[in-house]
Parts: sequence; C-alpha cells; structure tokens
Amino acid sequence: MADWLLIPMCPTPNGRLHIGHGAGPYLRADAIARAQRRNGDTATVITGTDAYENWVLAATTDDTTPEQTCRHYHAGIKHDLDNLGVDLDDWIDPLADEHRHHYRHLHEQLLDTLREHGIARQETEAIPIGADTGRPLLGVWIAGTCPTCGAPAGGNTCTACGDHFHPDQLRDPHSRLTDEAIRWSETDSWLARPTDPTRILDNLRATGLADQFLTAPRTYLQRADARIRLSQPGDWGITSSNLPDGHVLANTYYGYALYTGLLHANGNGNSLSTDSPVTVVGLFGSDNSIAGLVAPHILSATTGYKPFDHTVVNHMLHLDGRKLSTSKQHGIWISDLTDNTTITPDELRYALAHEPLDHHIGDITPTTLVTRINQLRAWRHGPLATALQTLRQSHTPAVDFARIAPLLDEQHHHLTPPHVDLAAATHIANTWMMPTPGGLYAPDTVATWLTGTALLTSPITPALAGNLWAALGFRGQPSCPPFPSNGN
Repeated sequence: MADWLLIPMCPTPNGRLHIGHGAGPYLRADAIARAQRRNGDTATVITGTDAYENWVLAATTDDTTPEQTCRHYHAGIKHDLDNLGVDLDDWIDPLADEHRHHYRHLHEQLLDTLREHGIARQETEAIPIGADTGRPLLGVWIAGTCPTCGAPAGGNTCTACGDHFHPDQLRDPHSRLTDEAIRWSETDSWLARPTDPTRILDNLRATGLADQFLTAPRTYLQRADARIRLSQPGDWGITSSNLPDGHVLANTYYGYALYTGLLHANGNGNSLSTDSPVTVVGLFGSDNSIAGLVAPHILSATTGYKPFDHTVVNHMLHLDGRKLSTSKQHGIWISDLTDNTTITPDELRYALAHEPLDHHIGDITPTTLVTRINQLRAWRHGPLATALQTLRQSHTPAVDFARIAPLLDEQHHHLTPPHVDLAAATHIANTWMMPTPGGLYAPDTVATWLTGTALLTSPITPALAGNLWAALGFRGQPSCPPFPSNGN
C-alpha cells in the first residue's frame, strides 16, 4: 500500500479563487487522492496560503493591515475549495500562532544549512528602487517584458512561457502600481545557484516529467546567472535575526513543502527526508515551473531532504481568449457560482475536469461551462434516474466487475503521477456513464452499471459517487474489489 502526500501550490491570499485556480492543481490533487484511496492506498492533501508573498500588499487597503488581508482571504479561499469539493487534510496559515514560529524556524534552518555547505552565497545584486517611495520594486511592485518571449510580465515569472527572472533581467522595467521613476541600488542578498544543471534536467526526466514541461527549466538553467532567491530587501516576508533590517527570507514553494512534510510526519521526521517512504507530489501551474521544478533540486542539495518525487504541472486556463487573473479581475469566481447560483460542487468539477490542461492551454467560455453542467443534469434526470428506479425494482443482481475493471485500470493510470491526464480520466467516466439506449442499465446489468458509475465518477464527482455507493448498499467511499458486503 503506497503512501502519497500531495502538495498543491499555496495560493496567495490577495483575492478569492477563480475557475482557473479550481481547474488546475487543486482539482487535480483532489482527484488523484480520491483515485489512490479508491485503490487502497493512503493519500493526503495539504496546502495553505502563501501569506508572506508581497502580492498581499496590493490587496491591503488603507484601513487594513497585511495580516488582516491574509486572514480574510485565507478563510475565503478555504470556502472556495470547500465549494469545489476539495477535501484537504490540513489548511495552513503561516501567520497563525500555531505555525508562525515553526514556519520561520524551518526557513532559517534551511538557509543556515545551505550556507554551511556552500550552496547559498551572499551576492551583490542590482535592485530597482522607487524614486519617490524608496520601496524596493520586487514582486507585485515591478512589471516589464519577459526576457525570453517578450510577453508582458510582472513579478519574477512569465505566465506566457513559464520563464523566471530577476529584477535586472526584466526588460523595460517600470513600477507596476505607481508612476514613479526607477533608480537602481546595489544590495546583498542570499542566493543559491545550481551546481550541475545537466543533472537537474536528468533527474526531472527520471521522475517522468513530460518533455513539454522541461522547456522552461532547460531555458533557465542554460543561463550563467540562474539562481534561486533566499532573501530579499523589503518589509513584508519572513523576518529573521540572521538578516539585516529591511531584508526578509524568501518564501519558496519548496520551503512551504518542507513545512508541510514536517506536519505530515507528525513528529517522526519529515516526509520529504531522503529516507522517507512517502511519495511526495508537487502540483502547480506552468507559470511556477522554476519554483516547482528547479528550486527543489537546488535547495534540497546536501540538506538531507529530497525534491518532489513527482510533479504534476498544468497549463493555464483562459476565459474568452484571455488568461484568468486575480490581479486583473478577469475571471469567473468560484464563490459567485457556488454561493449565488444552483451550481453544485460536483457540477463545477465536472465542467472544469474536461479542460485538457495537462496538454495545452485551455480556453473556456460561459456557454461551454453551462453546456457541460446541463449535460450532467440531463443525465442525472434521465439515464441515472431510470437506472435507480430499475435497481429498486430488482432483486439486487450481482455485479460483473470484469466489465468495469479495464476502464478502472485505464482511468487509474491517468490519475497516477506522473502520468496525469484529468480530461482523459473524465472521458473514461463519460464513456461508461452515457450508454446507448438499451445499454448497461437493463434490469440484469443495472447493478454493474451503477457500481461502475460510482467507481469511475468518484474522483470527478465525489458527492454523486458517494450517494450511488450508498444506494447500492455499500458503506464508506467507493472502493475497488474486494467490495465490502452489501449492508455490512
């Protein structure tokens, strides 16, 4: 029995989740976990908000503090995930009293270890400074043009090509939120550089990462100045007594994962230790390729920790031809759908799971969203209702699992890292769910059809699957043979 730890990218608490977030790492983590549990494995999903990301500052108003902003959106994002049916085993707020000290301590220990082994070095770098405010223009404060593809970009990543860059690499840099001019100032920061870029790429291939997702790491690692930031100037972030005033520790995704591994191990080391039997999976969008693919291999060197065993990377989702964006207020927000309409979490999951984000950029329209939801509703009121009525009138016929097993095996392959293809897994469920007239829900096959439906839909529409499982007389959640005895 395998033990899985799934760590979807920690969202920044600067706004609520839109359907692009929902269709990406969070839905995938939940579907993968449910598929593994269905087959008897243990699967844990843990994430939380990225409270120390300075994009929080743009969402903080004059009458609130950054801490209040984080608490507000931390609760709101959890509400959104609940309304998408995402079942989290832990939801971490790094600012909470139970986490703050331990979270800071782990990051300080990580920097100390990297310094001791020569992986982290203090280097002088050029930082853009707002001429009027004197503020270091990093993260939310800086914008320009991607040095790789030429697309508009902000912060340190490009959502178009997945590139990662430092302030002095951004083309045509300018203050993103003010009209102030930029002056450049030299400052000392702690940075970690790759010692063997070729080995990192080889290790990523060995995890089963698809070739299409190797482009961004390869491009980045070919640069002579490729580096991972461990500290930066600023007044919002993880403070440390080891840094001068006006500097904070960088809040890396891998550092967050190490803290998650600490909690998951529950006092027995860390689930990301090199000797841990836990299979750890990082899940994130392609715009976080360097944070999720390259940084873990650099930061785990000589520390006694391992990088992710597998990574699940999804492409971006567009709405009407434009990338969904919290900062640009372009999107359909999950709370607007689940709080203000009759759309259920299952229906939203079903509609989003069709997007082929494991292969390429998706583009959804409100019409497509409504069509998919109505398709599921029509099926529930038609074939499913007929089958349940037939079941109630039958004498609990036997289940022919041999008819279900091939599709279950195929779907399980698509929901087992690194070979994740959520749209393909959904298509397999559809081929079973939508039989031709006179198909599998005839009286002598109705129990088989309903059992197969419950099993194949459990990663996609878990509430529906659980209700069917109970209607068939089984307890617990849908699980593969040996089935629990009906009524036991």
